[in-house]
Amino acid sequence: MTSTFIRQLIIHTICNVTGNEPTEIAALHRVELNTRDWEQVFSRLEAALDIHTRMLTSTERSICIDTLTQTLHAKVAGNIIS
Repeated sequence: MTSTFIRQLIIHTICNVTGNEPTEIAALHRVELNTRDWEQVFSRLEAALDIHTRMLTSTERSICIDTLTQTLHAKVAGNIIS
């Protein structure tokens, strides 16, 4: 799974939860989410990627898409059994 795919998945998931347009979300350096949206986004990402991020319990409600992409890509790559 490429980092580009994961970045697109993150943006798609945020848009599905918040109703924002993909171009709007992609243009932001940081995305601010309320608690409900935060939980929905990370529940969906964890389910889609079959990983555990520990972000559901985080008190942070702001994410950098590029940083999150790198983090999730590393987790997904680490979960692959060769």
